[in-house]
Amino acid sequence: MLAAQDKRIKPSGAARMALFAVCLAAIALLAACGGSGAQLSGVSASTTSIVPGSLGVGRPPGALEVRYTLGGPARVSASLDGPVKAAILTADQSAGEHVLRFTGVITASETLGDSTLVRRAVPAGDYTLNVSAGSASTPVHFRVDTPAAAAKPPSLGNLVVRPQVISPNSDAVDDVAEVTFRTEQTSTVSVYLEARNGTRTSVFAPLEKGPGEQNVLVTGQDLSGQNLPDGAYTVTVQLQDRVGNLVVSRAPLTIEGSGEPTIDVLRVEFSPQQITLGSSIQVSITVKNSGNVPLRTQGPDRGYTYTTRDSYSSVEGGKYDARAGLWRVGVDWDGNSGGAAYRYPFRWGFGKTLMPGETLTTGGRITILKEERQMWFFGGILQEGIRIVRDRLGITSIGVSF
Repeated sequence: MLAAQDKRIKPSGAARMALFAVCLAAIALLAACGGSGAQLSGVSASTTSIVPGSLGVGRPPGALEVRYTLGGPARVSASLDGPVKAAILTADQSAGEHVLRFTGVITASETLGDSTLVRRAVPAGDYTLNVSAGSASTPVHFRVDTPAAAAKPPSLGNLVVRPQVISPNSDAVDDVAEVTFRTEQTSTVSVYLEARNGTRTSVFAPLEKGPGEQNVLVTGQDLSGQNLPDGAYTVTVQLQDRVGNLVVSRAPLTIEGSGEPTIDVLRVEFSPQQITLGSSIQVSITVKNSGNVPLRTQGPDRGYTYTTRDSYSSVEGGKYDARAGLWRVGVDWDGNSGGAAYRYPFRWGFGKTLMPGETLTTGGRITILKEERQMWFFGGILQEGIRIVRDRLGITSIGVSF
């Protein structure tokens, strides 16, 4: 009996080589289409020379733009080689065209006295920017012409935040903090608060300032006037020069008891409404603290008597002159010759700090010495040295006989 025959046809040696070549081509095609190694191509540079911080007018531009194309998703890295070495980019990028921009400034972490250098312009010299994706890498050669003056970053010293705890609620006690510091070069100054969760809030918009002693007020609000939440913050003062060197200095600040003062005027009364010259009228003003912060006040207290020749700043040797931030009621009349600078010459305090939700009545007497047949009086609320909170309330005619 004959054994069964194997009818499979075995390819010749030449056929096997041809098949192997086809497989290699297929693998190369898959790689080019974004397989295991993305293709890096079309690498080009916008210039061969840059000047950090320049605008490109009459000299090399201030940035190098490197364009490249990825055939598929890839981890792209770029490193700087030259007088200094630094990592510029590490990122996962998708297929397509990309642009890498280098301004001649690198990340730093260097202590400079009371401040920290966090970005610095690289020194002048010849550099190579190596762009890599997968196993492919392409060098870009260029020159950086950094001005010699950039070798010295901005100086930021003597940072003081005082007080370090503020309660921005317009009660005239620690409502603002003063941030003082010293600079030795012209630079752009900015100040921001950083919360514990990393949120940054600008409190002083970037502004170029010359060398010298600097002062910035922190009010517990952002640049749009919104109150910041209570909590612990870090005040960061930042200086940047014209080539990109950046230094920062930090100090702690705590915000507590912040709030918005609000006061309602419930009643304004003047009596009697007909008097003789030399007589007095009675003033009664009822107010309510409708906000969430205490309202501190100053005298004179309820019952004090003025004449129409007096003002709050002229009586009692000036002891009742305005103290910024404190609250009082006031009375004025149409035709007051004192003008805007002397509005509400008659003012009375609350007699005590007016707590949220509290209501009280204050006021006093005014002796009429003006030879006017008719005087139109009205009341208001003042936060001294800051604003007239409520104006021209309870307008009342007082007739004067003489």
